[in-house]
Amino acid sequence: MKLKAAYKITAVLAALATCGAMSAQAQTAAAPESQMATSPASAAASSASAGTDAAAAPAASAAEAPNAAKDFIRQAFLANEFGIAASQVAIAKAQSPATKAAAQAVLNDGMKVRQDMITAIQGSTSDMHFDQTWSADYKARLAELQTTPDADFDQKYATVQGQVLTNAASLFSAYAATGQDVAVKTFASKTLPTIQADASKLTVAG
Repeated sequence: MKLKAAYKITAVLAALATCGAMSAQAQTAAAPESQMATSPASAAASSASAGTDAAAAPAASAAEAPNAAKDFIRQAFLANEFGIAASQVAIAKAQSPATKAAAQAVLNDGMKVRQDMITAIQGSTSDMHFDQTWSADYKARLAELQTTPDADFDQKYATVQGQVLTNAASLFSAYAATGQDVAVKTFASKTLPTIQADASKLTVAG
């Protein structure tokens, strides 16, 4: 049991450390082989998920969808990593202090969510082996932010990041209400207020 737990922690930390080392630009070309795994058995399995984002339908119960917890974590992971990358762009390009402050808040919260996700995965009883590759939608949104003229950036960032956070809030709310994996459900419940608060900041900044 101790060996399995140690493997889980090591695999998750290594995967998230890789994400932390990626720049906003590098995130648009994340390698498909970069994955999270919970056990040697799941690491050996081929279980790449579809490239959906946080706008996808809320997860169903465990009886209806055995991988509901993994699907939720994958979508939460992508939304959070987008928020981190987009906010890094915003801190550099935003014109107004309010937008810069909102972006900094999203970035700070995103880094904490990343760590809390490690804890949730460590405590999860579900298979957490998933492909970290960004969906085409997230890549396009980040590219759009990177190429938006500075004069138009603040509104664009508030709109794009605000939509992602609003969708993420719905995702987290749904899993917090219907999720079956206790550790993941606890993560969803505790993180939801932070996502809602960040979405509100973007509304004000926009």
